[in-house]
Amino acid sequence: MTRANPDNGAMPGAGDLDARAPRAFGVRIATACAIVAVLGLTAHARADTVTVGLFAPAAPFPSTAARVELASKLGDHVGKAFGQTGSGKVFARAGDFTAAVKKGEVTVALVDATFLAATGGNFTVIAAAVRGGETSHGWQLVARSSEKVGTLKGKRLLVPGVGGREADFVLNVLLGGEVARDYFAKIEAAPDTASALAALGLGKTDAVVVPSGVELPSGTSVVLTLPMLSGPVLVAFGTLTAQHKASLVEAASTFKGDATVASLRPADVEAVRQIVHRFDEARSTRCPGDSTARWRLGRRPDVRARAHASDRVHRRARAPLIAFAADESTTLVDDGHQSTDRPVDGNPGHGAHQTRGSP
Repeated sequence: MTRANPDNGAMPGAGDLDARAPRAFGVRIATACAIVAVLGLTAHARADTVTVGLFAPAAPFPSTAARVELASKLGDHVGKAFGQTGSGKVFARAGDFTAAVKKGEVTVALVDATFLAATGGNFTVIAAAVRGGETSHGWQLVARSSEKVGTLKGKRLLVPGVGGREADFVLNVLLGGEVARDYFAKIEAAPDTASALAALGLGKTDAVVVPSGVELPSGTSVVLTLPMLSGPVLVAFGTLTAQHKASLVEAASTFKGDATVASLRPADVEAVRQIVHRFDEARSTRCPGDSTARWRLGRRPDVRARAHASDRVHRRARAPLIAFAADESTTLVDDGHQSTDRPVDGNPGHGAHQTRGSP
């Protein structure tokens, strides 16, 4: 009986399989080596690349394209300072940005100081963004020109996203606890300042809270002038070596951007810490056991008088508390039950604002 072979189309025999085995094994080894090489090259490429994030909903960029252009320019600038290839990435959603930071995909970013104060994290503040020659800017309540503060009760309000704490931001940080939590029907997050203003112009919301220095839609006006807060800040997440910090500081000092982020000015965590304290400012306007605020919306506030009404007040710290690490990074820890006793800040700029149509 004759054994068939592959050359005449018949099935191969055991002898033929034994002959092919070394060749197949060699192919598998070569394939495995190629995969390992590709993975090694990928890891090396990642090590030589730094991604700089941009998450600043409040920054009044005129368009998404302007955000992308600024992020790309900043990423390239930081990459050169690190001796690496730099790229910029714009994040539209807080969840995506937070996830990228946790995974280590983004270690340097330009972020709204308000977002950092609201959500916490482990970061080192390197510099603050400059717009119009300043790093801090006033905020404003904007509505249809016929509206006044009193007529906005029960209305819908939009504000650039603050990590899910939009109501606390508006009522505590900006309004200092003057307004009851149910004064507005809804306080909701807008993707960014431009989107909030567009919604107001189209009649999709009754009012917005946005930074000052922006072009307002036709038929709208400023109803209430609100306090000044720091704009976006350049931060490094996690542990930062002295060499990397020095490189970042140098890169920040030479960066030139656009009209929204013209340059970067040296700054520290104080820019964020001031906002952290304001998140619970509402409680500092009340004495223990007093359920009524010491001043009401619609009256020009005398902040000095309010500050001296009580030398010390009991404050339950609902906002994140700041702890300083040995590497000068800042860890914001959200502690909802720790109480502290602090004197009220008597700075007249702390919480001061003006009301249109006030007596």
